[in-house]
Amino acid sequence: MTGRGARTRSARPAGGGLSLQTFAAFQLRDFRLLWLNNFSYALVQGILRFAFPWLLIEALLARDFFLGAVSFALGVPVLFLALPVGVLSDRWDRRMLMFVSQFVVLAASLLTAVLIWMGVMTVAWAMVMALFAGVGIAVGQPVRQALIPAVVPSERLMNAITLNSLGQNVSQIAGPALGGAAIALWGIGGSFGLQAILVGAGVLFIIPLRIPSRPPAAAPVEVAVASRSPLRVMLHDIFEGFRFIVFKNAQIRVLFILLLLSALVIMGPWQTLLPRIGQEQLGQGAFWTSMLFAFMGVGTIVSSLILASIPRIANAGGWFSSTLVIGGSLAVGIGLSDSYPLTVLFMVLSGFNAGFFMNLNLTLIQSHTPGDVMGRVMAIYTLMLQGGSPFGGLLAGVGAEWITAGGWFALCGGAIAAVALVFLITQPGLRRMPSHPETPAAASADAGSG
Repeated sequence: MTGRGARTRSARPAGGGLSLQTFAAFQLRDFRLLWLNNFSYALVQGILRFAFPWLLIEALLARDFFLGAVSFALGVPVLFLALPVGVLSDRWDRRMLMFVSQFVVLAASLLTAVLIWMGVMTVAWAMVMALFAGVGIAVGQPVRQALIPAVVPSERLMNAITLNSLGQNVSQIAGPALGGAAIALWGIGGSFGLQAILVGAGVLFIIPLRIPSRPPAAAPVEVAVASRSPLRVMLHDIFEGFRFIVFKNAQIRVLFILLLLSALVIMGPWQTLLPRIGQEQLGQGAFWTSMLFAFMGVGTIVSSLILASIPRIANAGGWFSSTLVIGGSLAVGIGLSDSYPLTVLFMVLSGFNAGFFMNLNLTLIQSHTPGDVMGRVMAIYTLMLQGGSPFGGLLAGVGAEWITAGGWFALCGGAIAAVALVFLITQPGLRRMPSHPETPAAASADAGSG
């Protein structure tokens, strides 16, 4: 293997625009397979997160509170399963965990379709099915995130994370759009039937995937706790993940705080209230409301391609903090807009900004995290991201009944912009945090920002 300088020179685009660097991680066979599985999985999640609220809005005529409740049901399993799954991801067969997640989501989608086709779907059954699907998502997400740094070298990590995000953002375009089109063509049950087919197809990419062995650093921990009960071992391993985040790296601690706040104040209301904003505030049906997510995905794809073409960012932490300020401000505009074209513009800009936000956040966390705790740290990441969103969605449902869906959306956007601005000003270590540390994370777990 060549030195760092040679790797950096070869990775830099030669003439601007897209280059081999943009798609460098696709040269790796196992990353391609993982990407294809993640793409199909994210496609199904995109349909799920649109189809369940629309099921309640149109088929069941439910109140805004139940929109928040169904988003909560989709995400709440993460609160109970993410941390144990993170430990299992560092200790057990990760391929088997991926299979389990696929089959649970497949069963939930198929059962929901059958209940709709039989004419027995109710609000209560919708909550149960959303909870069932959420279990599959909770099992799969930490494993998929932890596998990215396992199948790519460190110098390609930001590129791989960005390409993975790119696939998810294409899914964000195609998922809700497919869901809306399926509803228009075959009814709401057809959209859930489509999800089951897509999940089944995703299994084909797991079978040939070669998953690398775990870092040797994990072995001493196993020896040290081998004499303890399984429950005590599990709790010890979970504590080690939290100990790394809270005590060993101040900048990662701040990254997690901002991630949790964004999940509660932006992502939760986004998933819960945007269908209602599209229907009531903008006067649109299922298809054009679903296309709002697609327009956002277009912006995210563009920013992801830009970021994938950049080998390294010296002050990535500062850029990341700025994206929260910008994203919150755009959310204010979306919440207050009653014009569909203007909202489309805000959605494209929000997607462009979100591409930098999510990719930089995950790159900064993974590139500064040792491999032997990666599964647990990614479990906490999933807990913050997907566990915080349902609480934000539940609160958004209540807030929308208190004021309006658009009013609550704008209020949340202003709040996160103000908080992010405070962190940007008061955290110089975060502002200087590079996308890739000069020394490997495994050798600098106690370091600050590198």
